Amino acid sequence: MNCILCCLPLSLPWGVCSECIKHLSDTSLTCLGCGLPLLNINQPCYYCLDFKPAWHTLTAFTDYRPPLSQLIYQFKSRQKTQLSYGLARLIFLAWYHARECYGLAKPDIVTCVPLSRSRYWLRGYNQSQLLAQHIAHWLDSDFKPYLLSRHSGRLEQKLLSKSQRACNVKNTFSCYEDLTGKTIAVIDDIVTTGYTVHELSKELKKQGALHIQILCLCRTRL
Repeated sequence: MNCILCCLPLSLPWGVCSECIKHLSDTSLTCLGCGLPLLNINQPCYYCLDFKPAWHTLTAFTDYRPPLSQLIYQFKSRQKTQLSYGLARLIFLAWYHARECYGLAKPDIVTCVPLSRSRYWLRGYNQSQLLAQHIAHWLDSDFKPYLLSRHSGRLEQKLLSKSQRACNVKNTFSCYEDLTGKTIAVIDDIVTTGYTVHELSKELKKQGALHIQILCLCRTRL
C-alpha cells in the first residue's frame, strides 16, 4: 500500500505516511470547544462566547486547505471511497492527541452527520458514515450510523450564505433513542459555520446525551 498523498510505500497500511501527517497537522493554537484559532490560551474564545455551541468539544485534524481539501473532494464527489481508511485515521490521530493533552473522554457511541435521502441516493453513500465506522472500530465504541435522521427538502448548505445556513438547518434532525448519560462522538468530514453540528447536538441533548464530541477532518477558518 502507498501513501494516499505522496504515493511512497507504507510499511503499515495506515493510508498516510508519518511525514505527510507531520506536514498536514495543524500546529496552531485552537479552541478545544469550537476548533477555531486562539490568540491566547489564557483568554476566552470569543466565537464560543458569541455562538454558544450546543456540543462540548470540536476536534479537527487541520483547517480546510490543499492537499487535504482535494482528497476530500475526490472522496465525496468522485466515488473514491477507498480513501475513507486513510482519512479516518487522520481524525483518529486528532482525537488521540486531544485525549492525551486534554483528557478527552472515550465515547460510548460513535455516529455521523446524516444525509437526506435524496442526497444519499444521488451520491450512493454517506462519506461521514464511512469515516465513522473505522473510528468506532478503533475506539471500540458502539457504532450507530442511523442514530440521527435528517429531514428532506432542505437546500445544500454550501449553496447558502452564512445567515441562510443557520435558518436552513433549524429543526432538521431527529433522534428517538434514549441517550441518558452517554458520551457521543459525531463524525463529519468538514465543519464550516458549525450550524449543522450545532442543531444535531441540540437534538442529542434532548435525548439526554451527557457529552458531545464533534470530530472532523477539517475545520474551516471563519
